[in-house]
Amino acid sequence: METNRLSLDKLTITNSQVQYAEGICATVRLAFHVGLDEECDDCMKPHHIMAQVERFPEGQFVSVYQKDDNKELVVGMAATMRTSHPPTKTQHSWLDAIGGLTIKNHEPDGEWLYGVEMAVNPKYHRNGIGTQLYKKRFQLVKDLNLRGWYAVGMLMGYENHADKMDVVTYGNKVIAGEIYDPTVSMQINRGFRAEYVVTDYLDEPPAGDAGVLIIWDNPEYKE
Repeated sequence: METNRLSLDKLTITNSQVQYAEGICATVRLAFHVGLDEECDDCMKPHHIMAQVERFPEGQFVSVYQKDDNKELVVGMAATMRTSHPPTKTQHSWLDAIGGLTIKNHEPDGEWLYGVEMAVNPKYHRNGIGTQLYKKRFQLVKDLNLRGWYAVGMLMGYENHADKMDVVTYGNKVIAGEIYDPTVSMQINRGFRAEYVVTDYLDEPPAGDAGVLIIWDNPEYKE
């Protein structure tokens, strides 16, 4: 897909707010190639975004572009929550981990940040939007003095190898650096360490429904 270059001085990363809820939902659908009118049980809807903002406002982020007509366009988003469930324990499926799309499993005193969702409109890739969203979350972990941040990165490149190996074999090769995965390898390059393959994590056929547990330890954490 051809991408559009944006004027970086018109691009802002801020905490998500109610007025961006519809744009956030549309961005997630576009990022995962789900039609805006397509039925989708696990796609976020505006009331989910509003609940996330209410539960953990400082942990929700949106990338907004100021168009020439001064209207705002949502081009990226990231949702997180706090949890006391450490990455060393068994990982649950996505919805079980977050407690549904309203992130009811958010724990205000949780010592870890959990990556709930991240999406960038494919039309605006290569504008540094993802990089800025990662930086905001790394800084949040430091500001809150959390132990670190973890998530399950989906193995989105698996569909290109599915005829040659099962998803666990593929994931282990990605972890070992033998295969480049567009999602997990990028996350490793950003400073996460990759632990192991998590199967049946999320209904995502291109990824074989699987991902890799990725962890970033806060170097500034103080007991």
